[in-house]
Amino acid sequence: MDTREDPDASVVVAGLGPVGGVLAALLGARGVPTVVVEPNERPYPKPRAAVLDVEGIRVLATLPGMPPLERWATPLARNGAVGPDHQPLFMIEHTARAFGHPQIVRIDQPALEAGLRTVIAGTGCVDVLAGRSVRTVEPDGERVTAVLDDGRRLTARWLVGCDGSASAVRAAAGIGFPGDTFAQPWLVVDAATRPGASGIRGVGGATDGVATVAFVLDPARPAVAMSERDRWRWEWMVLPGEDPATMTTPEVVRSLVAAWVDPAALEIQRAAVFTFHARMADRWRAGRILLAGDAAHTIPPFAGLGLGMGIRDAVALAWRLADVIGGVSGPDLLDGYERERRPDVGRTTALALRIGRLVQTRNRAASRLIRGLVRTAAAVPGLRPRLGGRPLPPRRLPRSLAGPLPEAGHVLPNPRVSVAGGAPVRLDEVIGYRWAYIGHRCDPRAVTDTIPQDAVVLALQHPDLAPGCLPISDLDGLLNGIPGTVTAVRPDRFLRGILR
Repeated sequence: MDTREDPDASVVVAGLGPVGGVLAALLGARGVPTVVVEPNERPYPKPRAAVLDVEGIRVLATLPGMPPLERWATPLARNGAVGPDHQPLFMIEHTARAFGHPQIVRIDQPALEAGLRTVIAGTGCVDVLAGRSVRTVEPDGERVTAVLDDGRRLTARWLVGCDGSASAVRAAAGIGFPGDTFAQPWLVVDAATRPGASGIRGVGGATDGVATVAFVLDPARPAVAMSERDRWRWEWMVLPGEDPATMTTPEVVRSLVAAWVDPAALEIQRAAVFTFHARMADRWRAGRILLAGDAAHTIPPFAGLGLGMGIRDAVALAWRLADVIGGVSGPDLLDGYERERRPDVGRTTALALRIGRLVQTRNRAASRLIRGLVRTAAAVPGLRPRLGGRPLPPRRLPRSLAGPLPEAGHVLPNPRVSVAGGAPVRLDEVIGYRWAYIGHRCDPRAVTDTIPQDAVVLALQHPDLAPGCLPISDLDGLLNGIPGTVTAVRPDRFLRGILR
């Protein structure tokens, strides 16, 4: 981008981490002129987020030009708990797939961010202003101006803060950020296996090199351990009286790592102490300013859903912005963004706190009881295969949020389909990030006249279609519907409902 002139944009996004990157990519996919302001010239080179659930994987897979999953993630093969001796107490072998994807993956965040930048560059309508940051914002009626650290002013119709928990956008908008900061610090260590190193066992003594995550139920020092073929991550509780600065020294890190593997076989990529937060912004919209990701909420990491929550924000917000900017809906549509997302974030935060209380137990009697309960669960016949072999139920919006139509708030499946007799593809590839109207043995346009101009119009098992309606065959039998009805699908894959 030519930095000598201020570009004309509909949306300015502050921050190009994964959340800002997904938001910009989705806006670009809908043709919305967007400018992203990012302090870093290149993706942050060290690991940060660790895992991502299938809902986030699904949306990333729909982005045109996104590198294949294997370039930025590894499917999680097993997870569970180990004891103080690092031997398994309860481990689930993951074989289930949901929507055609792994249920959960270990991510390489630098590779993920690099992939998102490639996607953004390919949209043709998203500019990235790297090396700059938003310092303050100035709302002005129908526009909002972002004032950058070099004094430049970017004016747009909407501004979204994806600039992290210390969000300058949130502060400039005067939005409070209440919640709790936990006094308990944790040491996070990321490491890569040195070339030529051999004989390294993974979490729980695994020798197959597949991605594994386990809570370490050790009252002496609670921890979380993650391993795969050539990477490790540990998260250790910093105990009372220990100096957080001392914990990151090479000597301390090596001593902790040595209980798991030979430190000489690893290259330490990062060692940092973090204090976890459970906070949520008072409001996620102030006029033409919106928040997403850590700028809107921070979640302790114990449920492994922090990044997933931010990506869900981006997916829920981008289509609303695109519809408002395109004149399909009025600005009030954006009020539904926080109404839908806040309850999900609240439930996830509560779950993370419950898990955290168990994981961080240092009382020896309580820890012994927890380990006994975990062993008992592991002994239940068939429990582990059921947990690992079945996908989790998809998230569903409550009727109060989704609307009154039948099936509103359910999630669209992602079967293999054939378009006009062509080769099998996933339905997500056909739809993209657009509204979709699926007629069951009918042309949707014969049932409703409210289809947006850029929506994709599909018909199942209908022999005589007018131009503009794609005939599809459901190869997996998942798109069930009464003949003559239409399934209306939002870009985020939640159903608006069944039209008759």
